[in-house]
Amino acid sequence: MKKNYYALLTGLFCSAIISAQVGINTSNPKATFHVDGGKDNNITGVPSVTQQSNDFAVTSTGNVGIGTINPEKKLHVKASADPVQFEGLVTGNTSDNILTADANGVVKTLGSLNSLAIPSPTVLVLRSPQSNFLANQGIGGSQNIPLSIGRNNIPGLTFNEATSTVTFPNGVYQITFVYEGTHNAANCTLSSYFMDFPGLHGRRIHSTASHIEGGASNHGGTITFATLFDGTTSNTWTIKMGRGQSGNCSGNGMTLFDYATQILIFKLGN
Repeated sequence: MKKNYYALLTGLFCSAIISAQVGINTSNPKATFHVDGGKDNNITGVPSVTQQSNDFAVTSTGNVGIGTINPEKKLHVKASADPVQFEGLVTGNTSDNILTADANGVVKTLGSLNSLAIPSPTVLVLRSPQSNFLANQGIGGSQNIPLSIGRNNIPGLTFNEATSTVTFPNGVYQITFVYEGTHNAANCTLSSYFMDFPGLHGRRIHSTASHIEGGASNHGGTITFATLFDGTTSNTWTIKMGRGQSGNCSGNGMTLFDYATQILIFKLGN
């Protein structure tokens, strides 16, 4: 019995070497190693697309096919829907490459989130109204705005609420300053304010708003600035609002409204 068993194995082995192809569940292998999972292939000819859908094949070039006996890549999976599933994936970093697929289903990398210029937001909000803001500042004078974090989705960006200071990781940013307030002072009909923006090409930008005199002297503005941090200049920014030159308001400071005064920071990329 043992002799017969060994003879059978020897015969199969020799047959595999002679034909250079091994088939499991098929006497008609079409690759170096060919498994017919459904045992439904014909004994001659090429299996149909339906028959190949349950096949596994390894070619002489080392390509592996699942659902196809003619794999075109090192791993070629062919199915009518959802050909691949991964379990146990963990959250990566924004610097990790993103997987994409071309029109033929070939998997490639597209770069990281940081390199794709997808805006990531940080929102800093004034949560308490500021009465007589800039009251002690003349033209060109400025004062910290006591903001707090509303949302921070930019990895590496930090904000010190005690000093109103933002620390930026290197990258390209869009910063928008929005304010709203009143300035009830005698002969005050034109309010002028500025914001000193940071970065490699930081600049002072002014905002001027006209309004009526008195208690209903509502005014506001929006300033948007794009900037770059590359490590050659300071990556910190102390957020201050200053009194500009074109206004005619003096004496009492403005009342800076809560929640209508914000800093919006978007990281556009590296």
